[in-house]
Amino acid sequence: MFFPYVSEFLEYLSQKELTLDEIMAHVVIETLSPLKATSAFISELNSNNQVSYVTRYGIEQTSAEPYPILYSLNDRYPITDAIRDRSTVWINTLPQWPDDYPLLKDLPYTNGEKSFICFPIEKRGTPVSVFGIFCDPVIQPDTEIESFLKSIGNLLSLYIYRYLDLHPDKRAFTYKHTIESNGISHAKLTERQRVILRMMSEGRTNTSIGEILGYSESTIRQETIKIFAKLGCHGRREASQLYLENLQNTPEYK
Repeated sequence: MFFPYVSEFLEYLSQKELTLDEIMAHVVIETLSPLKATSAFISELNSNNQVSYVTRYGIEQTSAEPYPILYSLNDRYPITDAIRDRSTVWINTLPQWPDDYPLLKDLPYTNGEKSFICFPIEKRGTPVSVFGIFCDPVIQPDTEIESFLKSIGNLLSLYIYRYLDLHPDKRAFTYKHTIESNGISHAKLTERQRVILRMMSEGRTNTSIGEILGYSESTIRQETIKIFAKLGCHGRREASQLYLENLQNTPEYK
């Protein structure tokens, strides 16, 4: 069932040099679509035995703010369990976290998803990062799904840690925002992407945008992935907010 999605992801990674933002968007929208994934994040284990956030897709800032930025590997969290035990952690009791995680007891997840799954990303046999995904339905632990996720994790490891021994500035895993505090910078949107962004800010779906512009829903979806990556956004809401706050008064993006 999942093999075509693994093959598609491998082909996607081999096409060109990709940013981590582009990869995250593609994984959520395309690769993990059979699980009805809505969002994902990657956190990395540092030399101080702390797990720190690297990047996310689909998780709005307001949803992320209540949660810690750094997690001690000695504390009990799903992501620290995944790294420490080298295992996949399944949670399908959202919006409430299980009793196994008392540190999360007062931090219910309010975005509507029912399941959270996280698994380690390994480099040379050692867990170095953790990949977490939120999914709409209740997903029971399943060996086939776990094998699917491990395959995705292995491909991510091969791609983002190719330059592990190079200078940090040259590593593929380096995450760089393209939005500065004074507005949009380095956002080279095409004319079509600017039109799609404007329609997105009007609350239109990918299907309706495609019908208006004469493109398939798949084409619009791929363009939204590129828009999010160029703007450094994590979803439609942030992209629309940026358009409304920063782009309407900028002739280049109208």
